[in-house]
Amino acid sequence: MHGYLAVAVCLFGIISNLLNIVVLTRKHMRSPTNFILTALAIADILTMSPYVVMATYFYIIYRPLCEEGDRHTKPWMYFILFHNLYIVTCHMMAMWLTVSLAVFRYIFVCRHQVASTMCTMQRARLTVVIVVIGSIVSCIPNCFIYKVRDANSNDTLLLMGVQPENLPGPGERDSCYYVYPSDFAIGHPEYVTFVRWLYGVVIKILPCIVLAYLSMLLIIAMQRAKKRRARLLNNISRVIDHDSSSEHNRTTKMLVAVVLCFVITELPQGVTAWISAVDEDFFEKVYVQLGDFMDILVLINSAVNFILYCIMSQQFRDTFKSLFVAKHLPSFLQRVKHHSNGGGASAAGGDYSMVHTETTHV
Repeated sequence: MHGYLAVAVCLFGIISNLLNIVVLTRKHMRSPTNFILTALAIADILTMSPYVVMATYFYIIYRPLCEEGDRHTKPWMYFILFHNLYIVTCHMMAMWLTVSLAVFRYIFVCRHQVASTMCTMQRARLTVVIVVIGSIVSCIPNCFIYKVRDANSNDTLLLMGVQPENLPGPGERDSCYYVYPSDFAIGHPEYVTFVRWLYGVVIKILPCIVLAYLSMLLIIAMQRAKKRRARLLNNISRVIDHDSSSEHNRTTKMLVAVVLCFVITELPQGVTAWISAVDEDFFEKVYVQLGDFMDILVLINSAVNFILYCIMSQQFRDTFKSLFVAKHLPSFLQRVKHHSNGGGASAAGGDYSMVHTETTHV
């Protein structure tokens, strides 16, 4: 069930984030905020794309563990190992891009006096570069924790606690490769504790705390803006300013919704990862068992932004409709009308050929 659900969420998320990129990169949509949103969409696509392959292999074609009938090959396990490192890095980029987005919006709303100099396109580009480089560097420690082993080799079986007298003979086992703790991780448990702490706090909890705090400030700012708009309504000459302020407020609400979705899905994972750093039993009995569920939460969070943009941003909806609805819907309706009038069915060759050609071009 997890495999099919994960693939469905990923495919929807990849398509929706591609639409986000197309809309947000239109000339009239370009802004520092939308530049960061575009980078966030790319990070989400990079997170979900390899997960489709992993979920298809591990949960649809085969089962995760080396069970009867499942014989994982070494190349596939190296892909899984790379996937695990890669997806953590990309997701960390998405987390800190969301923090950057909240910081930019906070400056726009609460420190508008310096927004024109602090929140420029150049600074947005620099922010994205710093987030990408910082995420890659921060995730390097993960590279030394796991390695690919033959699950049925003597070394691995001894590592897993099998007594020497119970080891199978040379002809009694088939090779099945899997991802296990590396020799370095086994010899340095304090390093594993540090990496889990780093993952739980730096990648999960710290961004969530910053996001929650900035969201609270933005919500307070929106409430104050609402009171100011109520006073402005008494002055008919300020109607244009009121409309502009309403659109500004809708944008802030949309970004707060994006931020809160991250906090809701990421904070529980950060807390469990942090506890796992100090309690090995908790890691095995709770954190590992919740792995699939937490993965689904991350994937849904990566896929949901398109829906939030459509619901909460009038400018995004208008641009999306002008790109994908206004251009293609009239020609589609015209073809439907042509068929309903009998033009394609009765024209023996010429009219049907024309309609067919148009359909092929679309």
